[in-house]
Amino acid sequence: MSRHEAGSQAGSLLLRTIRSGTSGAEVFLLRQPGGATVATKVTRNPRVSSSVQAQRHAVMAKHFASHTPAVLGTATEAALDVIVTAAPAVWSLDEAIARVGPTPELYLIWQDVVNTLVTVWRSTAEPGFDPTRATRNHDLRCRRGHQGLEDVLTTDLGPPSRWLSIMINGSDMGSWFRAFEQLLVVGRPDSHITCHGDPHAGNVLVASDGTWHLIDWEWSGDHHDWRMMVSHLLGSWYVRDLLDHASGTASATPDRLVLDYAIGETPRLRQFGIPAADAFRRMTTPARTEQDLSDVARYVALLLLREIPRAVLAGRRHLIAPLLGECIRLTTGEHSNHPAIRLLKAPVGAAR
Repeated sequence: MSRHEAGSQAGSLLLRTIRSGTSGAEVFLLRQPGGATVATKVTRNPRVSSSVQAQRHAVMAKHFASHTPAVLGTATEAALDVIVTAAPAVWSLDEAIARVGPTPELYLIWQDVVNTLVTVWRSTAEPGFDPTRATRNHDLRCRRGHQGLEDVLTTDLGPPSRWLSIMINGSDMGSWFRAFEQLLVVGRPDSHITCHGDPHAGNVLVASDGTWHLIDWEWSGDHHDWRMMVSHLLGSWYVRDLLDHASGTASATPDRLVLDYAIGETPRLRQFGIPAADAFRRMTTPARTEQDLSDVARYVALLLLREIPRAVLAGRRHLIAPLLGECIRLTTGEHSNHPAIRLLKAPVGAAR
């Protein structure tokens, strides 16, 4: 059975086919004969099976009842895994912004998404956080990011282990080993929370009446680090601005990597990071603010690192230097002056 066969349904009209995330999944949006629209997500050898995703969906439905489309069924055949859900809308918030721009109406929807998430965080927070129980494991994600970097850059730039010196726009930032070790080190929050697990605009469907719906519950769960979740709310917009405007070159000698790049225009999506800054202030405490800022910076750095293989595979090698360079900058002691992290420190309304 092919993916297309798994995603099709007799008598249904195929509206769109969407490539989803890092899992390599395909989502088929279908209009059924009765007029209802469903989303059929098909993944080959998924990290999280459809049956487990359905269980995690049930956890989310308790807290986001009006924002969680129903799961209609799951199936597994050979290496293919299928989950079918209701589709109350066919465009994500991310796609809506790409089509019509960052309008005030879309900003208000995003603000409501973040406010709703934080309300659930605060109501479900319980003391203690155990990394071994975390729904998303930071150490494992870092090592996957490192492997992805090796896979796409070793042929042209040598293995990262040989980068004893990384020059970023003329400044020596030390070795890749040092930067990666810093990336791995995050403190523990005081509590764990329930969250969607991958809260970015691509996982929010927006209907024509302004209602919104969370999709893709692969990483939903009740043992999350809220700082990692803030990094998604904040970092996804920062990454997108880099993808839209940044450009540079990467070159290497046997033991040195040289990154030269420019960030480009003033970020047009900066305002969409403001709700994340408000979320950060609502969740941190004065005694923990500096540690929490440092950890959010590392989590944002990981988002940048994991974007590099996608950029290379898409033929956008001009993004290697800014993505990797900004990743490394966020792991240093200068992270508090980084544009993404400065936003978290700004007084309410100052970044508008």
